[in-house]
Parts: sequence; structure tokens; C-alpha cells
Amino acid sequence: VDFPMDENHLGLLGPSGSGKSLTLKCIAGLITPDSGQIILDDKILFDSSKNINIRPQDRKIGYLFQDYALFPNFTVEENVSLAMRTDRNKDITSDLKEMHIYHIRNKYPREISGGEKQRTALCRILLNKPDILLLDEPFSALDSYIKNAIEDEVIRIISQSKLKTILVSHDKDEVYRMCDSVISIK
Repeated sequence: VDFPMDENHLGLLGPSGSGKSLTLKCIAGLITPDSGQIILDDKILFDSSKNINIRPQDRKIGYLFQDYALFPNFTVEENVSLAMRTDRNKDITSDLKEMHIYHIRNKYPREISGGEKQRTALCRILLNKPDILLLDEPFSALDSYIKNAIEDEVIRIISQSKLKTILVSHDKDEVYRMCDSVISIK
């Protein structure tokens, strides 16, 4: 895969098994490519020829997984607080309120809806102030009734934060609604 990202919101569109999610995992550093380069804003994250491979936690990349990757034994507030590596005592009340999850802060992931799980995971990601947000089929687990509302909310959040975003999906309508440019992977 070889592509520049000239726009703020890029969509990777393609069928299952085409390598969309694999591409995101390589960008995030969760999988090491066999060869090549990954450069983000002139910062080399991976370069096989120069033996550079920045650790995932040092890449400043937010990754929203399909299943949201919430810890089941932590409350919403505790899940979000995990983002605060350096300042564990920071008050995150305003962040929870902005994401409309303050009222569920003491609930566990099994007690909240898919949309609330997604907002919890997104809140945790945004607290880390990533340079780019990777969305891996973020709406696939949602029913069609709530999908459009959550999609609109995610668009609002990423636009408001002026965050570069790569969206992976097999749903072309979703990609066209959310992205400035689209790359088709076959």
C-alpha cells in the first residue's frame, strides 16, 4: 500500500480480507511490516531500510478498534482515566460531559449501549491528543437505528478536534459521508 494523506479525513474502502485493517495496524505499530516506510507528518514511524520502528505507545496514534477495547472490570470513568499516563489526578469531568458519558461514568461496559461504549473509547483516545485517529470499522457493531446518530457524532468530534482521521470500512456510503478522499483497496 502506498498513499499520501493530503486531506484530513481519508477512507480506506474495500472488501473483507483486502488488507484495510492490516494497514491500520501497521500504521499504529501493532503489526510490523516486512518492508517499506510509514511516515506521519514528516516523522518516520517505520523504515525497514534504516531499521527504524517506533514503539506503538510512542507514535501518538489513536486507534478505535471494532470492539472498542474497553476493560470489562473498569467503569466508564476508569476506562477513560487509563489515558492519563502522566497525570492520573487530572479531572476528566468536562471530557466525560463533552462526550455525553458523564451520567454513565460509574457503569461497566456490559451495562452500557454500543454507542456509549464507542464514546467511552473515543474519549479515552482523545485525552491522549493523538496526531491521527484510526477508525477500524467503528460502526459495524451498531444497529442501523443508532448507527447514523453515532456516525454524525463521531464526525462532529473529529471535525471539532481538527484531527486527521483514517476510516476503514467496507461500506462505501459511510466512507463517502465521512471522508474527504477515498482509497479503494482490492
